[in-house]
Amino acid sequence: MVESKRLNKIPEKVIIPLRQHRGAVCESLVKKGDEVLIGQKIGESSEHYSSAVHSSVCGEVLAVEESAHPDGNKVMSVVIQPSDSEETVAFTPVKNPSKDALLKLIKEAGIVEHYGAPTHTVLKPSDGKIDIVVINATASEWIGGKYNTPKEYSSQMIAALKLLMKAAGASKGAIIVGKDDEESIEAFDGVEVDGKALKVAPLLGSRRLGHYFKDQNSNIVVASQKRIYGKNILNFFTYNVTGRKVALGSDPTSVGVAICGVKSAKALYDAVHEGKPYYETVITIEGAEDCPEYMLVKIGTPFKDVIESCNFGEVGKIIANGVLTGVAQYTDEVPVTKGTTKITVQKPEEILRDESDVCVHCARCVDACPVSLIPSRLAVMADQGRFDECRQFHIENCIECGKCAAVCPSKIHILQLIRYAKDAICLAYEDLPCKESSNLKLGCCGGE
Repeated sequence: MVESKRLNKIPEKVIIPLRQHRGAVCESLVKKGDEVLIGQKIGESSEHYSSAVHSSVCGEVLAVEESAHPDGNKVMSVVIQPSDSEETVAFTPVKNPSKDALLKLIKEAGIVEHYGAPTHTVLKPSDGKIDIVVINATASEWIGGKYNTPKEYSSQMIAALKLLMKAAGASKGAIIVGKDDEESIEAFDGVEVDGKALKVAPLLGSRRLGHYFKDQNSNIVVASQKRIYGKNILNFFTYNVTGRKVALGSDPTSVGVAICGVKSAKALYDAVHEGKPYYETVITIEGAEDCPEYMLVKIGTPFKDVIESCNFGEVGKIIANGVLTGVAQYTDEVPVTKGTTKITVQKPEEILRDESDVCVHCARCVDACPVSLIPSRLAVMADQGRFDECRQFHIENCIECGKCAAVCPSKIHILQLIRYAKDAICLAYEDLPCKESSNLKLGCCGGE
């Protein structure tokens, strides 16, 4: 099992954004000059679509101000000068919490999904009811994380799944692991749930979770499939594992499915069994041979301190959350947040500086697209501001995996153009019916 390293270096300052989730920005509960403890709540909001924020260190609040965020924007943040104290607020475990108590605990503990949704809103959507909870464990972010052994991981994930099901009022639950992740498969194979030994079942052909609920006569199953990655994989992932189609513009909760991650499941387990809020996270480090692959980091730690602990040498470029789908950073002062999964560091000589050329219509991006879009055509229309036509070509279905840009021989920034168009559409349109362009009809070749 790959070992992880805990970042023990005390940063000069810790920057904790008051918005680490999609939704309302939290109001600061502290001010300049206040002393805070580890686990102390420093931000909250009365809005449903929000989640509390906690201090990850002991120290003095230097400021409450706008600071750089890994998503490229500036966000109101609490800046703390840490001390070497490890004093925490009192952590109180919760015994046999009710459904409502769990939902309240999830919000109060600051538990959010890595894709930005507050976990309690995933489990209890405002416009629907959840009947299946799925933990997406296809990315082995747990390895060497907060678990000592694979068996400890599997037992805690099963316990966390039951808690998530209880909070959602769901009758069924599943954990999806990677089909090539032998360690995870071995960890879950034979694990007992309510006196029954489970078998990790591969999702093959047209078989979905419903088949295995019946086949194993259990309301909890563990299945395996090829890893699906991307910023917006939820609808695609939901169809792959359940067979339920999510309507354009909706999310899995609209078809009764709640998708949670390993990190949020572990955070809920810790909140219930140890009383700890979500103030530290495991991230992947990429770019240096002598750096640990996984590192346990306190939320709010600047990227700079993580990088310096690994002795990277000269840094040319920093990317948050993966080369294909991540965001290049303009400063190393951005903090690790609940949505940070990976930090990639490139040396100056590793940075690609190729200029984009015209599309050669090779269709490699079409072959690479996992959701059968035409990325090159979408990129052209996005670049020309023809957003209504982008909608006609179902741009909202793009999962932002980045494969199209990776295979493009012309080095066109396809993913960035698609994101630009999706953001523009989100701001411009309240509905999603098909509309013809007001100034240009789409021809057989894209109307170029």
